Amino acid sequence: MKNNVLLAAFLGCAAAVSAQQPQRMQFTIEGTANDTIYLANYFGNKLYYADTTVANAKGVAVFNKAAGYKAGVYAVVVPGPKYFEFLAGEPVVEMKSDTAALNEHLTVERSLENQLFQGYVRFLGEKKQEAEKLRQKMEATADPIAKGAIKERLKGLDSAMINYQKELVANNPNTLAGYIVKMSMAPANTEVYKADGTLDSAASYYSYRHHFWDNTDLKDPRNLRIPVFQNRFDEYIGKVIPQIPDTINHYADDLINRMDDGGDLFKFAVNGITYKYETSDVMGMDAVFVHMAKTYYCDNGDRKGRANWMSAEKLEKLCERAKKEAPLIIGAQARDIILTDTTEANWVSMYKMPERYVFIIFWDPHCGHCKKVLPTIHEDWKAKLKPLGVGVYAVAKATDSTLFNDWKAFIKTNDLDWTNVGLTWHVFKEAKTASWKFIPKYTTIESLNYADTWDVYSTPRFFLVDQDRKIVAKQLDVDQMVELVKALDKRNPPMK
Repeated sequence: MKNNVLLAAFLGCAAAVSAQQPQRMQFTIEGTANDTIYLANYFGNKLYYADTTVANAKGVAVFNKAAGYKAGVYAVVVPGPKYFEFLAGEPVVEMKSDTAALNEHLTVERSLENQLFQGYVRFLGEKKQEAEKLRQKMEATADPIAKGAIKERLKGLDSAMINYQKELVANNPNTLAGYIVKMSMAPANTEVYKADGTLDSAASYYSYRHHFWDNTDLKDPRNLRIPVFQNRFDEYIGKVIPQIPDTINHYADDLINRMDDGGDLFKFAVNGITYKYETSDVMGMDAVFVHMAKTYYCDNGDRKGRANWMSAEKLEKLCERAKKEAPLIIGAQARDIILTDTTEANWVSMYKMPERYVFIIFWDPHCGHCKKVLPTIHEDWKAKLKPLGVGVYAVAKATDSTLFNDWKAFIKTNDLDWTNVGLTWHVFKEAKTASWKFIPKYTTIESLNYADTWDVYSTPRFFLVDQDRKIVAKQLDVDQMVELVKALDKRNPPMK
């Protein structure tokens, strides 16, 4: 099973609050007399409860925790639940509203940051409403002249929003509100044009990627409590960077180095990237998890791991997982498997299979799903993969007499005329006390321990290796393998 403890471990560490300046945040909310009012803070783009208080008979709720509150975007949550967002960071914040229209009636009594922030939020809301109405009009008309006029008005709204942002940032350079608005702005002048005046899309992409973080101070600790930052972080890692493991690893390291403040930002980046690719369902992304584990979490020779926010037990499990997965990532040299066929006399090496490609199947004769899919896979292999030079090396668990007999019976019943091998009954029994009888004369310890070597934690499990016996795919279905083999052959044609 995958170790999904990263997020919980990090949040537990990051929740520790260092001493802050004294603060008093007062919210008068009509309709909340004697109600419990909650304070929530953003961590990334998710809200977590940070404090609680009880409103008095006039609906006045005060938060003034002795330790203070780290600067960032917060929310006041009232029964419903309903909430409004505000900025924390100034010594005093005073705001008013009512439960009838919590956000619409929100006013700032005392706080420059929140006057700027609420003004910006309302401006954006108004312009988005205008834009939506214009888009609806454009969809409803077939007149090209009218459509053109609406497009110009939409461009005008975009320009108005950009100008508002620029003006707010320029006039309030040292405020949290100004910083948040600046961060949300796309980097300027990233378009690159060819000599003929047309847009160079490739060069523009590289320019955009290079300047993506121009408006963000990557070492500013407030980033952790600003949802815009998490959204941009996710966009950069998951979309701007090409989703190729080696490329992700390169730019992830670069970003982490630029954010490395020796504290929570470093932890945030390392944890976020590791968790994303450890839990990814996309084939090959485990290579990113392995890279992150080896680079930042696990001891590597004289270099110690830096994941000091994890317990020793959880860290050990993560590093053990990475150690197991490292030899099984796409592009890794597969380790040979040498096991006997159903006679228990013939030892067959996967490496010595005559086919250009080998489809490795790990299965269990008592696995219901295996027995359901293997006959279909066999027919598809004969029709689609075998003509492309793909052989099958099917490895079964046959470690007792029942498994052994059921294995042979299933092969015969379903006419599985591919290469069938297994960790067989008598070999397994004897190897437990006298492995020297088989190693190294016939096989290897890795072959006899194939379930551990190949991380066969459930069955069926599939791998595809190429002519060099490097892993090129995992857990693909037959049709996907057909397309992959054709693509690989096109890139590296077989010798005739």
